[in-house]
Amino acid sequence: MLLIQPPKKITNQNKFCSFQFTALPCAVMTDENVEKILGADGLLSEQLEGFEHRPQQIEMAQAVETAFSDAKHLIVEAGTGTGKSLAYLVPAILWAVKNNKKVVISTYTKTLQQQILNHDIPFLREKLGIPFRYALCMGNENYLSLRRLKRSAQAGLFNKADEEAQWNGVFDWAVKTETGYRNDLPFEVMPQVWEEVGRQKDLCLGKNCETHASCFYFKARKKWFGAHLLIVNHHLFFANVANSGAVLPAFDAVVFDEAQNLEEAATQFLGLEVSNSNLFYFLDRLHNPRTKKGLLTRLDHALVPHVRKLAMTLRQAIESFFTHLLEEYGREDRVLRFYKPPVLDNGIYVPMEALRESLKSLETGLHSEEDRIDAAAAAERCFEFNNTLSAILNQNFNGYVYWIEIAKRKRFPRVSLRGVPIHVGDELQVQVFNKLDRIIMTSATLTTSKKFEFIKERLGFQPNEELLLDAPFDYPNQALLYVPSDLPEPGDKNVPYVGEISKRCRELVLASGGKTFILFTSYALLNQVYEKLDEWGLPFPLIRQGEVPTNLMIKKFKEKPSVIFGTNSFWQGVDVPGEALQSVIITKLPFDVPKEPLTEARIEELRRQHIDPFSHYQIPRAIIQLKQGFGRLIRKKTDRGVVSLLDSRISRRGYGKQFIDSLPPCPVVTEMDKVKKFFT
Repeated sequence: MLLIQPPKKITNQNKFCSFQFTALPCAVMTDENVEKILGADGLLSEQLEGFEHRPQQIEMAQAVETAFSDAKHLIVEAGTGTGKSLAYLVPAILWAVKNNKKVVISTYTKTLQQQILNHDIPFLREKLGIPFRYALCMGNENYLSLRRLKRSAQAGLFNKADEEAQWNGVFDWAVKTETGYRNDLPFEVMPQVWEEVGRQKDLCLGKNCETHASCFYFKARKKWFGAHLLIVNHHLFFANVANSGAVLPAFDAVVFDEAQNLEEAATQFLGLEVSNSNLFYFLDRLHNPRTKKGLLTRLDHALVPHVRKLAMTLRQAIESFFTHLLEEYGREDRVLRFYKPPVLDNGIYVPMEALRESLKSLETGLHSEEDRIDAAAAAERCFEFNNTLSAILNQNFNGYVYWIEIAKRKRFPRVSLRGVPIHVGDELQVQVFNKLDRIIMTSATLTTSKKFEFIKERLGFQPNEELLLDAPFDYPNQALLYVPSDLPEPGDKNVPYVGEISKRCRELVLASGGKTFILFTSYALLNQVYEKLDEWGLPFPLIRQGEVPTNLMIKKFKEKPSVIFGTNSFWQGVDVPGEALQSVIITKLPFDVPKEPLTEARIEELRRQHIDPFSHYQIPRAIIQLKQGFGRLIRKKTDRGVVSLLDSRISRRGYGKQFIDSLPPCPVVTEMDKVKKFFT
């Protein structure tokens, strides 16, 4: 049985690939343990000058070692600075090599994945002297298809100068690259260009492909099957679960790092979505009436004119369907939940099915295997679109919540219809936790009020062992928590809330000499505060999320004292140790919007069980997110700085103490003068 089996997804995301390094030619040290490697007198302390022995790290490593050897489930909260990645990698490597097993290491953010791949694993390969093998497992659509690249040259697919230039860049790169991996390109490739040259599973000819012997995907996959460690992200892990283990090879243990994001990752992957932009993009690849390009332009068969006519009929049906939606629900940005199946005529189903049937007929009459696979893939995509749209409109899946999203765009509004499971804990327990003997779940933020109850209930995880480790930092001397009580509460209509918050942010930025993250829970407030501070002027660069890529934002921030304005992605997974970051301003407690469809549905579910959703769901969720934001500040023992909570509910509401008590112990002040004194 699949994990909450939805209809086939229309996105091309549940694929994977791998990249792997060669093993070191040396003997396996089967008698090693984590104490001999990470201990005060261990291997790393002998080899590395200035190696810091951290009691928390060795305690976690020993717990992971025991969980692997005794086949147990373990949950660990290890504070920032514990060195938790080495604490699970070392015992994972020792156990996997000694027993010839496979361990999956699953992360949520690219930042942590890159740290493991580019720093931790190369470091351990050099220092341990153990011949372990590892692989980065990614979606196969991340790899260049040599066959499709060659075909794109013959078809002349691109008629815009910038697309043509990028295609030429890909062609030049193809003869130099050893990996064929999209991220290795020397430029940010446009999605529409990569769509024509990247590997797609449903278009693969397998061993019948003329480029099979040199295929980047299959070469990587072959090496990948011999790895001891498989480095994946949470999304790919759940793709494997939902596909009954067909995405990844059999493995024997898993470490979930950044485990606070597991529920959302599972929910997102299992969700359903259809949008007007996805449908039009699909049709444009079949036949674009404006550019006269697409699959139905290059195929030579008597049925092609008929199929092209059906594609045009479907395009008109899609335009009519989504126009009706916009007339019904408006053209402005909005999210609206469907509490019951909407009264909508699905005028897409019949023409979509007619197009599918015609593509299947066309497929049987084509002589080229490449052409047949292209036609078959397009027919399958029609089937998936119809399945998904019908499931959303008819609300076929119990335990799902359904809604419509409308987002303004330059050419036309983007309209998405979505459905996601409300609770995944029971299925995770059945399909993941009950099927693996060895599971490690870890993060710097898993507890609320020093207990794991919330995360265990949400995920359905019942570990054999629990371990709560503080960070090895001197928070009372390294950090200060500023919680002013004189600011208006969010949503207070009687005072200029944005103006007051902006003024306090400006004071704090000046006090710290820049070097500040300002964290928001919405883009709306971010933009309002940014515009105020930009208008008033500050002697530091202001860097707003969305204007440049995240890695470039961080690079600029480290170069000179600056101020970053960030939303969700800056609350976690961003690491700026040292003097560059000395102030983190949290403008608002990170409560989920209660009227957001998924949050609202989860609240309703708890109420049906006679459970108070505010104390048992909304507060714990916000506490974990707040701990993530707080954790941006102190990243090593020499860091110092101030975290400012500008939400006065923290001091005015009874639940405020729960938030404070969940943070690392440090002095709490309410006066701005004490903040200035700390910085000076």
